[in-house]
Amino acid sequence: MKIAARDLAVRFGGITALDGVDFELNRGEIVGLIGPNGAGKTTLFNCITGVVAPNAGSVVVDGADISNHRFDLRVHLGISRTFQTPRVNAHGTVLEAVMLGFNPIVKKPLFGSFFGSRSVRKAEADMESRAHNLISELGITTDPTKRAGDLSLGALRLVEVARALAAGPHYLLLDEPAAGIDENDQGVLANVIRKAAKDGIGVLIVEHNVPFVADLCGRLIALVQGRIAASGEPSGVLSDPHFVRAYLGDSNAG
Repeated sequence: MKIAARDLAVRFGGITALDGVDFELNRGEIVGLIGPNGAGKTTLFNCITGVVAPNAGSVVVDGADISNHRFDLRVHLGISRTFQTPRVNAHGTVLEAVMLGFNPIVKKPLFGSFFGSRSVRKAEADMESRAHNLISELGITTDPTKRAGDLSLGALRLVEVARALAAGPHYLLLDEPAAGIDENDQGVLANVIRKAAKDGIGVLIVEHNVPFVADLCGRLIALVQGRIAASGEPSGVLSDPHFVRAYLGDSNAG
């Protein structure tokens, strides 16, 4: 059971963002996606999640070609993601922000014609309980009714991770989850990611914090100018001459 990208190519006008990318993410493993700014990391995320349609190639999940599936259909197939910039309603509560993660997987009748039935109330209670557990597990706040807009940027990133996990995904894609998070919260985040992988979730992380992903991931994929420059164990990728030249040559890379 895995996500497999085959010969993915994405072009924006005359710019090639991805050029024949092949990679796999198995359930239960943690893979880091690294590279200089503009290497195509977020574009690859967007292809997998349906935000961007590839010009060529395919995305296959658990044996099914989902290249033409909408974003919401991919969520139903077990793909959850976060974004570089947290997308949270500043005026809502932390609990509400996390519970939004259930929306794509909830059947319409749950909040429709059967609203108020015993089974619906139980389902709602179960979702709220899971949301509370995630907030506690990630150490976001001791008060789930706190206004989300009052949280730090680091805490908001953890809210996004909690919301992505709420849907019970098979695959979790995290876009720079450690950015703006202090060392203590990075430790919490790393433990949550390790637990997710232990529970059978495949985790793909785009991250500029190379020490963070090198310690956390069993495998790294290095993208340079839309192509995979190196792939394998962290020590091998980080010492690969092609990747080192490209990475150190980008003053914005970190």
